[in-house]
Amino acid sequence: EKQAEKQLLAVGRRMWMRAADVLGVLHRKLRVSCGMTPASLQRATRILRRLLASPTAVQLLHNRHLHQVVMCVIFGASKVEGDSGVTFKAIVAEHKGALDCGEALYWSVGMHKGASKPPASGTQTGNIIEFYNGVFIPACKNLLLND
Repeated sequence: EKQAEKQLLAVGRRMWMRAADVLGVLHRKLRVSCGMTPASLQRATRILRRLLASPTAVQLLHNRHLHQVVMCVIFGASKVEGDSGVTFKAIVAEHKGALDCGEALYWSVGMHKGASKPPASGTQTGNIIEFYNGVFIPACKNLLLND
């Protein structure tokens, strides 16, 4: 039992470290290209830390890529902080340039609401903006606004 707990904690730490790396890389790029502020980075870091420690993370990450969630956190935090230059177009462009994981990362995101509701056969994918509006915001609006 103790061993399983240690392993789960190690997985959580690795996930946080990877998410923090992606967040840092994107912030450096977005700071130069569209003026992402340190306040947006700080808010995104706090949100991401709280999100990854919550049950919502399981729902958001089920059959999705960690980078998709990080991009949504960056956009949401920047929007709340008033960084109007930080758009999904800019985030995707900088992500492609620095961390390209393939086009499907941006254009074929699972639109199911969580791990307990598997997608129906057929068309249950959308682009990153559709995921942000249809899945991420309903699940994380309070985290974004009540930071």
